[in-house]
Amino acid sequence: MKTPEGWSVVEQCLMREFEFENFAESKSFVDDVSTLCEQKNHHADIHFGWGYVVIELTTHDENSITDMDCELATLINTLGG
Repeated sequence: MKTPEGWSVVEQCLMREFEFENFAESKSFVDDVSTLCEQKNHHADIHFGWGYVVIELTTHDENSITDMDCELATLINTLGG
């Protein structure tokens, strides 16, 4: 399985940090990511604050990274950031 562009494998999760100009932009991105997660019924762990968002993806049932995680990471990449 190929790691999506911009993402790293950290402790059995796909992880990526996104940078923004301020808190409002970070929150807006989180809102967009959460919408994608709901659409795919696959939910990310999201950490954010002023100027940053960190997203972790893993399939908890499998305790590993699956195609579903890679697909969601690729979709998140289309949101920018």
